[in-house]
Amino acid sequence: MLLEIAEIEVRPGAEDQFASTMRDAGIAHLATCEGVVSARFGRGVENPSKFTFNVVWTSMEAHQNARTLEAFGKFRACFGDLSVGGAMSHYVMDEAVEGRSA
Repeated sequence: MLLEIAEIEVRPGAEDQFASTMRDAGIAHLATCEGVVSARFGRGVENPSKFTFNVVWTSMEAHQNARTLEAFGKFRACFGDLSVGGAMSHYVMDEAVEGRSA
């Protein structure tokens, strides 16, 4: 499994619009891409203009191939002019072990 952690910095004043768009459409488009195991996003506590996407992919190849899919294009279109930058990292993950509260 591949874990992608993306951080998106949103234009000041557009945070609520970004969150709403992701909740209503963006994350659903991403989740339909071939190779996505799970996808979620969240908003920063210390910096409410920063958002993160945590996406589990079946492989790096699946992630790279998804960039050509219509659904991925729709996901990216949800960003529009709302983002002003960001960073992305990828990690090959070991098997998950459920915690006590799972």
